[in-house]
Amino acid sequence: MDTKCVFLCSMNFQEFLPPFLLLLAILWMIGRLPYFSLSGVNSNWLQLAFLIKALAGMGMFYLYTYYYPVRNDADTFKYFDDSKYLYDAFWSKPGDFFKMLFGVGCENDYFFKTYYVKMNNWYLAYDNGLINDSRLIIRLNAIFRIFSFGNYHIHNLLLNLLSFVGLYSLMRLFIHVSGSKWKSYLAAFAVPSTIFWSSGILKEAVLIFAIGLFCWNFYRFVNGTYRWKTGLTILVLLPLLLVVKLYVFAGLITASAGLFLASRWKRVALSFLVCCLGFFVVVSVIGFVSPKYSFVELLVQKQHDFVELAKRAAAGSFIHTMKLDHSVGSILYNLPVGLLNSLTRPWPNDMHGLLFIPPFLENLVILFLIALVIIYPNRLDLKQKAFIWFAATFTVILFSIIGITTPIIGAIVRYKIPALPFLFILLLSAIKSTTLDHKLEVLVSRRKN
Repeated sequence: MDTKCVFLCSMNFQEFLPPFLLLLAILWMIGRLPYFSLSGVNSNWLQLAFLIKALAGMGMFYLYTYYYPVRNDADTFKYFDDSKYLYDAFWSKPGDFFKMLFGVGCENDYFFKTYYVKMNNWYLAYDNGLINDSRLIIRLNAIFRIFSFGNYHIHNLLLNLLSFVGLYSLMRLFIHVSGSKWKSYLAAFAVPSTIFWSSGILKEAVLIFAIGLFCWNFYRFVNGTYRWKTGLTILVLLPLLLVVKLYVFAGLITASAGLFLASRWKRVALSFLVCCLGFFVVVSVIGFVSPKYSFVELLVQKQHDFVELAKRAAAGSFIHTMKLDHSVGSILYNLPVGLLNSLTRPWPNDMHGLLFIPPFLENLVILFLIALVIIYPNRLDLKQKAFIWFAATFTVILFSIIGITTPIIGAIVRYKIPALPFLFILLLSAIKSTTLDHKLEVLVSRRKN
């Protein structure tokens, strides 16, 4: 019996039916709820996008079940598995459950011996003393377990829905800025790496959700929408971004500050350069006042941890990176190489399996689009230029940090996905495509009753 048959047989009827019904309910919701018609994009295209994400989530399950069978090392399973111990307390000792859920009064020997010793990821193998982002996903899965009956695929679909809402929010933002539905749809829903790595039980699903809603609401705030709900959403999402990925938070805050300043000052390029300089000043001051939170030391430690992890796991996609030496000069010197690695890797000689083909082709498309920007530049208005700078600032900061700290190509491909929609809309918006626009706009637009 081949692997495909084994996979299909492993999903018995009882395991398959609930997620299948949930999938149908989500597709119906996307087609019927007014929220999903606000973009003006045909609901059929949105349903197709979610269906592709659901299939990608199933593909991830298949991949880590049969090709990478060490379950404790697979992110998509380890948070799900650890959540069972937290969930069990909901029924046996509800007080313990809520203490662990909210992180109050649960760091002592009793909780360690009763719960944490059974988990593999409540404590990080490499602890830098900052917020443990793994616990957020464990807690979220524990909440899902209350009504999922421990069905992995229901968790997968729920997290898929979260990331879909984030990408949908980004698409709305891109449409508002570029005026093009088809370009915005492609940037949000047609980037293979983003779709795949945001479609499992992973931190990236929550991260994309938070980025999408934050960017859409912050852009509205900057451009004159001062509703209290907008401000509240921004305030709620900021700590979530801080918890999930600190370096994404840093890049997003710097780019957002530049966008805000540009909307008031009207000197777009200078606004973003000032904010980038301000970012380095702030992190330098923080490092001076509290060396424990020095941004330089955090990057050095992150690079060291990744190198150790690559050696321990004998990672096949390991690449050589210059060792950081605890100085700002070392960071700045290595930034261009880091940016290049994130932008162009994997190279042809880096290909060690089928999983490297999609990101390789993706990078070729990016380089092709860069060439088209040079040959067919588009004329942009002031707001579009400001957003292009916003997207470029966020992408460059993210790509640079990832490139200098991550010596594993597979990890680079995964970690850079928050910036890819911004990079693609940046490039697509900067290309003059008048001959295509009308036909493709009609294709993706929502039909009017």
